[in-house]
This record gives sequence, structure tokens and C-alpha cells, in this order.
Amino acid sequence: MLLQPYTLNELHFAYCYRVYFRWRTHYAKPIAPLASLNTAILGELLDEYGIHVLECMGDATDVLTHVSLKPTESISSCASKIKGRVSKWLREELRLQQPTKLLSVGYFACTVGRSTREAVEVYLASQGEHHGYNRRVLPPVYLATYDLVGDDNRILPRHAFVISRFHVVLATARRQGILGTSQGQRISDAWRGMEAKLGFSLLKISVVPDHVHSALRLHPAVSPAELVVALMNAAQEAMQPELVAAGLNRLWCASAYIGSYGELASPQIRKYLENWRARGEAVAS
Repeated sequence: MLLQPYTLNELHFAYCYRVYFRWRTHYAKPIAPLASLNTAILGELLDEYGIHVLECMGDATDVLTHVSLKPTESISSCASKIKGRVSKWLREELRLQQPTKLLSVGYFACTVGRSTREAVEVYLASQGEHHGYNRRVLPPVYLATYDLVGDDNRILPRHAFVISRFHVVLATARRQGILGTSQGQRISDAWRGMEAKLGFSLLKISVVPDHVHSALRLHPAVSPAELVVALMNAAQEAMQPELVAAGLNRLWCASAYIGSYGELASPQIRKYLENWRARGEAVAS
């Protein structure tokens, strides 16, 4: 059977992809105009890139922002766009004629979303029970959790500190129930064999007959959408015997869910930013 690989332009994504960024000026040197950078200004600077600014605030040395991205955008490319546009804006505000290093090379970033890491892990672990498969003598469910190595170069950048986590859901074509324990193991093995090449780490996988949930941590240079395409194709190759038996020429629906998550949910990040601004105003007064 000739399997047709999935391509990025044919897929439809449901997604919630939010990232919190923070960075400082070069050598923490105060730059007065930076304190006036706000959500409206940064939003206008980034409008051409399709980056939606949810919140932004700063002072003379620090910038904090919470943004919503499209799944084709990587965190590092977003950071580069934000810092580039802010640097240009600062040079104009300062009326600088010569190229000047204004912002630090490194940055901090972490994914956030509607749910926290703990909630996502509990949800994935409960899929068998959620769909009623746990009541069967031999439940057609595969569940595995993998440890993350602390200094894993597959996901750690050189000049930034980034924690990038995603919840990905894939459904089988026509919702055919062709997945089980052995198939889940095969898909998991195929994906784990690609981690170093593709710059990600599989944290958890939950497989039920007609769909797969996975929790992943990505290198910031990796586009979530492009990684999902690679995972879909690798799983399809691993499942070729089952596809032949079921009379299917493709494993997945041409769609996927991509949801960012982290230690804190979006409302908590919003509250942190509000508190940070309030402290700054109190100090200034």
C-alpha cells in the first residue's frame, strides 16, 4: 500500500498557543523609554507578524509580555521578532543613528495555557476511564510516562531559558478504532526514536482505539505544527499493517489539536503581571 504523507498546508489545527516572555536590557543598563512600552505599542509593532499581544509591561531594564501565537510559529522565532521590533522602536525613541546593542541576548520564556501541567497529566492518565475502556477485561489502552533528562540538549537552547510544553491530540481517520496496546507501544517507540533529530521529548502518551493524546516538550526553535506533521507521518508508517487490514490509506484525520501548557495557567500569568506592575508603581511613588 502506498501511504500518502501528511503535509502542513493540508492540515487544520485547533489550538491554544500562549507564551510568557521576559528579557532585560544589555547589561541591565536602564533605558528610560522602555518603561513606556505597553500592550498597545507592542501589539502595533508585531501586527505584521500575526503575533497577538495579550499583555505587555516593563520598566527601564525589563520587559514582560504574554502573547498568543499561531502553531506554525516557534518560540525562538517569536522572541527574535519581538526583540528586533522593540530594539528598532527604542533606537527611534532615543534618536540613535548608529547600531547599538540595547537588549540582552538571552531571554526567559515558558508556555502557558488554559490548564496547568498537573491538570494535563491527570487528564491524559484518565483517558481509559474517561472513555469507559477500564471496565473491559483487556482494555485497549496504552499509557506511558517518560522521564526528562535535566540537561537534555534536544530541548535546551544555548542562550535562553525556555520551558515549552504542548498537549497534542490526533484522531484516526473516520474515527476507526484500530489502536490498542501494541499499536500504542509501536507509535511511542517510533516517536521516541525521532526525539534527537526533531528537537523534542515525549513526556507522556495516552492511546485509546480512535485517538491519541500526547504531552511533549519542544526545543524553542521547533514549530509545534511542523513537529505534529512529522509525528503523524511516523505513526502512519508504523501502523501500515493495521491500515492494510482496515482498508485505510491514511491513519489520521487531517487535523490536530495543539495546546500549550505550563506550571501556571493563563489567568495566573495575568495576575503575576498585574502584581509586578503594582509593585513597580508603588516603588515609583
